[in-house]
Amino acid sequence: MNKIVLLQVPNTFNYGSAMMGINFIHYFSSIVNKDVVYFTQLFSEEDLKRLKNETPNKNIIKFEIDTSINIKKKFGKVLHIIKEIIYSGKDVLSFNPIGIVILGGDDLSEYYRIIGLTLELYLLYKLSEKSNVFLLGHTIGPFHSWRKQLAGFCLRNCQITTRDPSSANYLKNTLKLNNVFESSDLAFLDLPRQNDLDNAKKLFKKYGITPNDYITLIPSGLVNQYTNNYNDYLKAWVNLIISLYKFPALKSKKIVLLAHVLRPESADDRKIINEIRKRLPDEVSNRMVYITDVLLPSDARIILGNGLFTITGRMHGAISTFQMLKPAISLSYSVKYKGVIGESLGMNDLIIEARSDVLWSSGEIVELVMEKVKYVLRNYDEIIKRIEPAVDKNKKMAMAQIEYVAKNLEELMK
Repeated sequence: MNKIVLLQVPNTFNYGSAMMGINFIHYFSSIVNKDVVYFTQLFSEEDLKRLKNETPNKNIIKFEIDTSINIKKKFGKVLHIIKEIIYSGKDVLSFNPIGIVILGGDDLSEYYRIIGLTLELYLLYKLSEKSNVFLLGHTIGPFHSWRKQLAGFCLRNCQITTRDPSSANYLKNTLKLNNVFESSDLAFLDLPRQNDLDNAKKLFKKYGITPNDYITLIPSGLVNQYTNNYNDYLKAWVNLIISLYKFPALKSKKIVLLAHVLRPESADDRKIINEIRKRLPDEVSNRMVYITDVLLPSDARIILGNGLFTITGRMHGAISTFQMLKPAISLSYSVKYKGVIGESLGMNDLIIEARSDVLWSSGEIVELVMEKVKYVLRNYDEIIKRIEPAVDKNKKMAMAQIEYVAKNLEELMK
């Protein structure tokens, strides 16, 4: 039996990370044409069911990290993370996999946490000593101080593909790694179910929307990545929706608010959408559509890809929109937007650098978004023409990294 351990797909209620897992399983299976069992770290049986619903390959086995040894509360969160890292390494290697695939994102950066990052780097070092470790479609770094040297040391035995040129250059030139090549985000590939026309019709009927007759907004639940003031954040989104409602060129269009990440609770987009809904004036409600139901990732992509355009605080919401050949305006809080949307896709003109207390407190963010909306509508046909070749290029690059893994594991496969 050919066993592959697949990490960084624990939460299928984050549609972006789920898309990467779905596509790796689907396309790797089609390339190798051999029996492969994917041992995938997932949070719940529900996550396993959702993953299987999205891919024809059903050889997916859920595993959870055994952290049953008790740690007293007084040691706190840090020791809990240490325990989980140690036990995850033991669990992963116990399967005797031919390869360990760790899917992309920007977890290997300093935007979210330092201690967890340090321990994750250590885990990668230990795993890569004993198995074939592939980091696929990552945005890595930048690192500062002693973490720079640590990252260079811990990543030296991993096979790394990046999802943007800046990350590739950083790893090669700053960290001095020679096991790196530039690729693309796996979510640029078609999801197995995204072209299901019957499902699309059901979704349009359920939510009362018509293709190209609505715009989609994704207000991110990661408020603190944009501003430290929660009320400023909500106020700006409310004012933006009112501005879109009043904008003459969008007079007949519905405004869809779509939740793209539903778990964990601390980052749930639905919380923001529900708060926005409470604060909107009644006059706006006749053109609003609130999609806070639990969807499959392919459902979310169908909705995003059939609107006129998207405004999003979730990067994979932008990727899905572009992948379906429509424009997306991204509210950026990290270098991943510049790398993936700006450099790899060539859509830097559709990114707004939105990480700033002042932008949200002053309301300037609303003006910046409206300027981009006017720009998109004024240049719509030209932007659409740019999107297709850019997406095709990224599809080929995304597939190349899956082929790379298959080639490297070919001799080990039975």
